Amino acid sequence: MDHAIKEAAVSTTVTARASLPVRIAIAVIAAISVIVGVLGIVNLASVSNYNQATDSLNANIKASQQQDADFDKLQTQQQQTDAQFREAGAAGMLLLPNVRTSIEHNAEVSAKLTESIRKKIGEMQHADGTEADTVIEGGQSVTDGGQGNGGTLTDEQRQKVEELLAQNAQSAQSDSDDSGSAAKQDSNQTSSPAKPW
Repeated sequence: MDHAIKEAAVSTTVTARASLPVRIAIAVIAAISVIVGVLGIVNLASVSNYNQATDSLNANIKASQQQDADFDKLQTQQQQTDAQFREAGAAGMLLLPNVRTSIEHNAEVSAKLTESIRKKIGEMQHADGTEADTVIEGGQSVTDGGQGNGGTLTDEQRQKVEELLAQNAQSAQSDSDDSGSAAKQDSNQTSSPAKPW
């Protein structure tokens, strides 16, 4: 009796196997599902990075158009934005075509903004250097802040320098005349004997 129960239990655990073509089809569908799932995850991550980078790019564009924009800070933010676009596009061919195209377009816009900010900073530094064309020690020397253009001066700057040099020469000559006449007076007073009256 126990033997019959054991045989019945063993016979119920045997399952029917699917045919070979059905098993191959199931394996192919499972592999495709895994690939589609991985591609979906990669694209979702890229779209998330793309959205963050695009928001940052839009904010940086607005900030760069303000008159009191801090371009040094903007340059740092733009470098981070460029890095976000690179990260978003890192999957390359795994991205859907419209996602890849959008990332490439906005990355190009971001790179142009970064270059524009870099040029603006260069212009500001050049302008600061030009403003540094100041007369030192009463006009005796002038520093050329125009190193950005190869050290050449514009006609207007050259004229200012010549005027300052002319003024310097005149003040130096009048100072030497004044000191020379004062020295003559001193020598006249000391060489002649002091008169009692």
